[in-house]
Amino acid sequence: METRAAGTGSGESLSRERIGILVERHRAMLRTYVRGRASPLVRSRESLSDVVQSTLRELCEDAGGLRFASEAAFLGWLYTVAAHKIVSKHRYHAAERRTARVEESMPEDSGDLPIDRSGSPTRSAARHEDVERLAAALAALGERDRQIFVMRKLYDVPASRIAEELGIAESTVRGRLHVVVTELAARLRP
Repeated sequence: METRAAGTGSGESLSRERIGILVERHRAMLRTYVRGRASPLVRSRESLSDVVQSTLRELCEDAGGLRFASEAAFLGWLYTVAAHKIVSKHRYHAAERRTARVEESMPEDSGDLPIDRSGSPTRSAARHEDVERLAAALAALGERDRQIFVMRKLYDVPASRIAEELGIAESTVRGRLHVVVTELAARLRP
């Protein structure tokens, strides 16, 4: 992957200090993005924290040559690298180079759950249950539907860009999004 294409040539070069600030600001969203993009196969065999860490390590390794016109360009590059890592891990596991007989599933990565600072154990438990129900509902979706939902609803990626990235018509993105939102609402009703 050509990392220098992430930003325009007229962008600023990032110092280690600036990278640290951007990483701290966007680490939680990167974890959420990885959780939403990872297929059930990847989630069962990989620690999502490892995928996040690998993405951030690549950022640190390439920092000297990266230039970004804006923070949005930086985020685009970061999410693209994470998406490539997820696809690579999915292909690796789907090729059955590793077999289930010799591996144990990774437990769901509790370090990726949002921290509840409400102070109430009851509220914290209820919020944790809500997050688990949402994660289960997202996992029940097909891979493409989950990608469409996560990209559009969590990251506000325009439907035209989602269509381009997934190689489908923009009208298909909009139609599938409507179906997915309806399905999720039905699954999440108490």
